[in-house]
Amino acid sequence: MSVEEWTSAPFHDEVRTWVGDRLAEHGLRLTGEWEQPHARTWSSAIRFGTTAGRVWFKVNGVGTAHEASLVRLIDELVPGLVPEVLAVDASRGWSVSRDAGPMLRASKPPEELWDAWEGVVARYAEAQIVLSGHREAVLATGVVEVSPATTPALARALVAELSAASVDEGGLSDEQSQQLAGVLPALDAWCAELAETGVPDSVQHDDLHSANVCWPGTLPAARIIDWGDSSWGHPFGTMLATLNSIAFHAGVHVDGQPVTDRSVLRVRDAYLEPFTTYAGRAELHRAVDLARRTGCVAKALSYRAAMAGATVEAQAEHDFPVREWLLGLLDD
Repeated sequence: MSVEEWTSAPFHDEVRTWVGDRLAEHGLRLTGEWEQPHARTWSSAIRFGTTAGRVWFKVNGVGTAHEASLVRLIDELVPGLVPEVLAVDASRGWSVSRDAGPMLRASKPPEELWDAWEGVVARYAEAQIVLSGHREAVLATGVVEVSPATTPALARALVAELSAASVDEGGLSDEQSQQLAGVLPALDAWCAELAETGVPDSVQHDDLHSANVCWPGTLPAARIIDWGDSSWGHPFGTMLATLNSIAFHAGVHVDGQPVTDRSVLRVRDAYLEPFTTYAGRAELHRAVDLARRTGCVAKALSYRAAMAGATVEAQAEHDFPVREWLLGLLDD
């Protein structure tokens, strides 16, 4: 479906009926209050008022339709990590969940969020370790594997695909194609090294930033949302988006450069603490650096999936993110 369809009156009527019926199964009723604050190429969300507080309906496009089934699975395997899932229609990529409170980004200025971030990433890491033992169940939701084992082939296929497309349509120039071809052997080595760390593959959110964490005021009540970009792969791939976002909002991020701010690195180390049973800190630090580099492939593929069927104009509005993330492999 398209944004136009998701914002149409017939769709709203259909959703309201479905949500109302599903809520009735939990003894809840709609109150009539609703708002649609989010409608993009890849998904849309509608907030409904109920007799027991607000709930969120979400619809995903074809490329991110796995999110509904994935959040239900996570809610079952790691209770308290995501908002309580009340109902899912996997065939349509629909879900409805309880509201989990305001965004972390809106709660305090970035310089006052360090303690909160350290707690959130540690909980998330512990959840990744739990989820690492459920590979088949996760993949059955439709999540794609972008692991150290699969990334080299996926990268080569994506380079070939974009090399065949025109630059004006998000493709690669001849020079960019040659540069990426030149870095692929290094990518192979990075993936091989990651695989040797002993850290198990798991779900990696791939878009964990302060607008995707609900923060009602305490760590136990925090919930992580928006799992549409998720893949199955090295868990540390998450640190590409997370550390970049934290550094950006703290005013210390430099495009194409490693993150070196001490406060940001403390968040990294809090995230790594649960993984110290697998390797020493020096090896884990190295693995984060490698996963952030190879994670450009996962980010490119997540945008490719999210924008499946989108017009060239829509892709251009987002600066052709598939190409831009893939070119991140060339950063130092």
